[in-house]
Amino acid sequence: LSGEITSPRYPESYPNDAECRWSIGGASGGGPLTLVFADFQMEGGQGCGFDYVALFDGPTVTAPSLGRYCGSARPPRTVSSTPHLLIIFKSDFNIGGRGFKAHFYSALGCPREQESPLLKPFPGNMRCSCRILTCQEVFTTIKGNFSSPQYPNFYPNNLKCQWSIQLPPGYRVKVFFLDMELEGRSSLTGACDYDHLSAFDGGTESGSLLGRWCGRESLAPVTSRSNRLLLLLHTDRNTAKRGFSISYVGGKVPLGCWPGFCPSAAKSFFTSSTAERIWRYVALGVGDGIEFCPESLQPLEGER
Repeated sequence: LSGEITSPRYPESYPNDAECRWSIGGASGGGPLTLVFADFQMEGGQGCGFDYVALFDGPTVTAPSLGRYCGSARPPRTVSSTPHLLIIFKSDFNIGGRGFKAHFYSALGCPREQESPLLKPFPGNMRCSCRILTCQEVFTTIKGNFSSPQYPNFYPNNLKCQWSIQLPPGYRVKVFFLDMELEGRSSLTGACDYDHLSAFDGGTESGSLLGRWCGRESLAPVTSRSNRLLLLLHTDRNTAKRGFSISYVGGKVPLGCWPGFCPSAAKSFFTSSTAERIWRYVALGVGDGIEFCPESLQPLEGER
């Protein structure tokens, strides 16, 4: 169980008269939660009586207080003694600040679907929302498959999930989209501004973006340029769809071949199209032997 929360409009100045809460916790029997503030800048004042963040060691304000913070000094690392943590943010009618950004995690890893943490808006003039990372998986096998939470049923709202594929050096990752239906594009921008799936080369969000998708599309396979690939699913607070189902396979990068398919594989399939041959080769379950080719290499003679 891990994730990130921010004040409304962060890193822009938060609004006045806002009152929000984030109630984070898994099933009973879960471990304690750790909260770390990466950034913090709010209106100060003696006793933090104006704008503040308050922490409670449980799911409600009746739980023991873990601190009340304001100003520009980052709060200390906080560890709950229960599997629940309540975070309350409040601002008054004037003077704001950048707000805060914080990360939380437990020692027990990602919860099962039925243990997903809850986001509960606190009654007030400002409704707050946050993204909570409820699913995080790492794959190190040469081939595998995974799907969005609750697939083929509708996925939950307010998700930020990640699937990291990490193969040995010298391998590349090829991802196949077997099924995908997410919330559609924005009618204003035409972009995937709401629910979307993104792929990054290199295993982190700072890597090259390989694609960002939404809606209901039939997508071509995506191949990484390195031995790592990261897939991220973001969902907002309304409108959910069926989600997606994905399979992947790893392949070694040889010294010479033509893009997407190599001589060793081509010997077995010479009557069907390139795309079909690749797919049939993967479907036969011999992923360990697949060789992917760098896009910069030219096709072999007779295969143009």
